[in-house]
Order: sequence, then structure tokens, then C-alpha cells
Amino acid sequence: MKIDIAKTRARTGSRYPKPFDEPCQSKTRRRLGHAASLAQFGVNLLELGPGAWSSQRHWHAHEDEFVLVLRYRPRHWRLRWLQSR
Repeated sequence: MKIDIAKTRARTGSRYPKPFDEPCQSKTRRRLGHAASLAQFGVNLLELGPGAWSSQRHWHAHEDEFVLVLRYRPRHWRLRWLQSR
């Protein structure tokens, strides 16, 4: 099955209550697991703005999470620092 990501619904922002929502506001989430009718686990595509968090710190007692970073752009100052070493 191939999922057309452009056709999935994008939800921007956070569902956390204030003030905990602030670091997660520039986040866009697409629920790919729902688009593929998956029932046993979820798959989410998150796009994060500069400085955004994907979520608040949390844990699961009976579930696992897997994170795959597809693209990362380091901040400019960090890149300059690395190049000067």
C-alpha cells in the first residue's frame, strides 16, 4: 500500500493545555497509520519548525516508541562552530 502524504490531513499546533503547549505549537502532524488503516500501532509524520518540540516529556508503561529523523538542519551558529574546529 502506498500512502499519498499530500492527501492526509495535516494538524498544526498542540493539544497540550497552556502553558505546556507553547514549545509544541510549530509542529505539523499527519497520522499515516490511520491513512493505512493500521490497528496495532500508530505511524505519525511530524514536521517541526525551528526550536519546536515534538511533544512534552512523557513515558509509556506498556508501549514502545520509535523515532526516525529524516532530515535535520543544524542551527547556523552550531554549523559555524563545527566548521571552525
